[in-house]
Amino acid sequence: MSRVYLYALLSGAPSCETGMGVCAERLRVVAVGGLMALVGDVAESPPPTAVILRAQDAVLRRLASAVEALLPVRFGTLVDDDGALAESLAARRPQLARALGRVAGCEQMTLRVWGESVPAAPAADLGGGPGTRYLAERRHAQAWAHRVPELDPIRGQLEALVREERAERHDRPPLLATVQHLIPRGAGGRYVEVIDAARAELRPWRVSVTGPWPPYAFTEDAA
Repeated sequence: MSRVYLYALLSGAPSCETGMGVCAERLRVVAVGGLMALVGDVAESPPPTAVILRAQDAVLRRLASAVEALLPVRFGTLVDDDGALAESLAARRPQLARALGRVAGCEQMTLRVWGESVPAAPAADLGGGPGTRYLAERRHAQAWAHRVPELDPIRGQLEALVREERAERHDRPPLLATVQHLIPRGAGGRYVEVIDAARAELRPWRVSVTGPWPPYAFTEDAA
């Protein structure tokens, strides 16, 4: 018995053939209450091997060029049938529509920050009683986990390109942080040029860039 394997949500019908999926199944588009889902019918969830992951990325890249917005769904997502798919999507339609709107016309670049030492976190304001200080410490730690001050010297140059940012600190040298940037489609070359031109400003930190990718890091509403 086959089940429905969900690849992505689309802003509309693609302008190209949907083609084949990672299990050699014919892909199809299911319209659900104003949303469109790219799916395939499979016997079981595909294994998360490097070959399969690259194949799924290739599917998403090909279809992304044929729609205004494509929102990847968590790898391995299966539902029983089209009815179960419709029920699942209908319950979250407003959030999913907003997520599609956010990534419309965009792609993702991944920037990693490297260094031999960890920059010191700014001191937290720990006034008040023990409970207040504890909550302040928690808020400060959570905020610092998504701050990348190493990039502050070039944020002005990137401002015109970056629509949205997701950042995660690692603080285990040499990898210090991973930053995902949502940029307009086709702007990847300009993004790399800005980074390359600013490498001297970033010292002693080093950066590496990969992409463009489908907007994997901006799919929390669809995951």
